[in-house]
Amino acid sequence: MRRWLMAGVITATCLGLFWVSLFALSSFSIRQVDAWNGLITQGREGGNIAYIVAQLRVPRALCAALVGACLGVAGALMQGITRNRLASPSLFGVTAGAALGLALFSTGLVALPFPGGALLMTCLGGALAWITVFSLGGAWSPATAQGRLVLAGVAVAALCAALTRLTVILVEAQAQSVLNWLAGSLANVGAAQLQLLWPCTLIGLVLAIACAPRLNLINLGEDAARSLGVRIGALRLLVFVVSLLLVGASVCAVGPIAFVGLIAPNIARQWLGNDYRWLIPISAGLGAAIVLAF
Repeated sequence: MRRWLMAGVITATCLGLFWVSLFALSSFSIRQVDAWNGLITQGREGGNIAYIVAQLRVPRALCAALVGACLGVAGALMQGITRNRLASPSLFGVTAGAALGLALFSTGLVALPFPGGALLMTCLGGALAWITVFSLGGAWSPATAQGRLVLAGVAVAALCAALTRLTVILVEAQAQSVLNWLAGSLANVGAAQLQLLWPCTLIGLVLAIACAPRLNLINLGEDAARSLGVRIGALRLLVFVVSLLLVGASVCAVGPIAFVGLIAPNIARQWLGNDYRWLIPISAGLGAAIVLAF
């Protein structure tokens, strides 16, 4: 009962924040009735303000919710597969690696002449960073301290950030646009980013929920999980791919946003415990609420 109540509260909070974002904090007055007209008629009726709400504010708010959900789920998956509550896309360098990959693509230093090249580069950058962190941190060694993995992640994230800055310096003509994107902002997102985010979020969330029962068994220990039929290597690979898809899509859409993937799963765990069947969707909702609020 408590879990269903918490899910309802988080859903209501996300809906409330979404609604407020349609008319609040504007340089000109937007009435709630204008926001409603824009939402219902998709800007075809109600004048310029309704059009602005429908074409600018609604896609931006939806992108904020989806980005938060992506990062929250990715953080929950990372914490589950490593059994490390400090695991997150930002602390493991995955966000910084994805940002480096997209910076290389955006400046033209790496050209991929086919649709989806930007998303592929973010995923490749995040994958290389994650593999490097796990190699340096000895992620799968039983004797490895959790702090060592985090320190390796911080070091790799700093290296990726430095390489990203070097990329910007080498291509000065596009430096301003890349720097604006590197700030991690929702200011310029719209329908194009929404079309990228929603399928990636849907696929990632479905696969993450499918992983949840096995992540619960992983928390009992790898030996116990193996004895119960969990294929540890296959589960790690699936979590790796799903996390990269979620982080890559969010970075590709709005730039690097830190700590949502760390905060949301830990808050959910404090409220609901370690059952990943609930932890993953609640982390998605909390992540969406955090990004919508800020």
